[in-house]
Amino acid sequence: MTTAIVERTITAFLDGDDSLEINNIIHSTAGAARYGYSGALVGGTTVYSWSAGALVEALGEAWLDEGWVEFQLRKPVYPDEVITTRVTANGGDVEFTMTKNTGDVAVRGTAGLGVADFLTEISTAADRTPVPQPEERLFITRALAPLGEDLPAMAIDLSHVDAETYADEKASDPDPRWRGAGGRVHPGWIAQRANALLAHTWRYTAIHASSQIQHLAPVHPDQQLLVSGRLESGYERKGHEYAVIDLTIASEDGRELVVMRQPTIYQVGTR
Repeated sequence: MTTAIVERTITAFLDGDDSLEINNIIHSTAGAARYGYSGALVGGTTVYSWSAGALVEALGEAWLDEGWVEFQLRKPVYPDEVITTRVTANGGDVEFTMTKNTGDVAVRGTAGLGVADFLTEISTAADRTPVPQPEERLFITRALAPLGEDLPAMAIDLSHVDAETYADEKASDPDPRWRGAGGRVHPGWIAQRANALLAHTWRYTAIHASSQIQHLAPVHPDQQLLVSGRLESGYERKGHEYAVIDLTIASEDGRELVVMRQPTIYQVGTR
């Protein structure tokens, strides 16, 4: 057995209300049941956020400045399941798994320092001018999904209080690096921006499938962050409709901080 560099355990929990009133009902018990799941699905970016502290410990803070991660969500995670993150060496990079107490691997990924090969494959939006959220948002369907087009960009005024709240309530990560005016923005919050950009224009029932994330520069709070992206492509698999979201997070002066690609199920098939 390969020796772990870092190993951490957490008991899974919902990061919001268990209610049909939430934006994405797959994260509620009643909503998930409509699609044949045995319980509310914990958000994929929330699950990933529980691995971020172990990745920083294994790769160092430089990973937040210029590092990459790619991972796949292989099994749903339900509240009260015990999840163990195990990081192992893989040459100069690391591999990690997030395993449920049942023995099923929920997440499998790799991470490393520097620039990933996948960066050149991720597209950027031509229009990065942020627009307000529309008063009414339609429910995205295959017929309406603007595949191959830019999504309306959004601006986020992120305070250090907001960043700390995310680290406490979503990531359950007490590390001091996520706190204070000079702190860092948690990688889980960063990963969550793809769904946030989709939700800026559309309503949906969505399931996170995988991510490729490239950190290009430190992300700090107490500034306006500009989020832009495209629905680069789409496909159908096992009754689910997928969209590939390509995303850029830029600082208020336009400097690119993060680039990512996130395939997401935006129309869930019934199991």
